[in-house]
Formats: sequence, structure tokens, C-alpha cells
Amino acid sequence: MLPIAEALKVYTHNHPFDPGSCDGETVLDQLYQAYCESHESDPPEISDGFKELESFLESLPLNDNNAVFNLCCRLCTAYERKAFQDGLLYGAYLMQELFPNENAQESSNTRIR
Repeated sequence: MLPIAEALKVYTHNHPFDPGSCDGETVLDQLYQAYCESHESDPPEISDGFKELESFLESLPLNDNNAVFNLCCRLCTAYERKAFQDGLLYGAYLMQELFPNENAQESSNTRIR
């Protein structure tokens, strides 16, 4: 049986990346989009947090309310995306630790953006 790194290399060579009709330009973009779409509903902690935020925002004029709410959403989205990318990066580092002799030179020159 082929080591997992070699099997993955063969598989990706035989199945080239096809972005299809997705907005993502890279595999990482598509993974993140699929991850975001997989959340059918927010867990109670998140939905309760948004309800609490909304109750604070009710005291603000509508324009300020919208500006603050949009800023909070942008920050949450940026933080979630960074955490997702970091998780993939740590997974790649884990694979390098598990298979240190596989593609050592190639993997030391490759980074996830």
C-alpha cells in the first residue's frame, strides 16, 4: 500500500482541480465555502449571542445600529476564516510530522496562503 502522502499526490494528479461554478478561485476557497454552507443552523451559543448583541444595538439610531452590527459580522467572519485556514495549516504540519520522509524538500517549500 502506498503511503498516504504518495496516494494523495497520485489522486490529485489524476483528479485536477475544477472550480466549477463556485466563487472560490482556489481549493482553499472552495473548502471554506463548503464549510460555511455546512452550517444549517447556528448553535444556541451563537444565536443567543446575536440576540444579546441586537438588544444592545436597539438603543442606537438605525444607521449606527447597522454600522456596528455589520462591523461585528465582518470581524466574526474574518476570525472564522483565519481559524479555518490555521486548522488546515496545522493539519498539514501534522501530516509532515507523521510522514517526515515523504516529500521532505517539497513540503518545506510549500505554504498555505
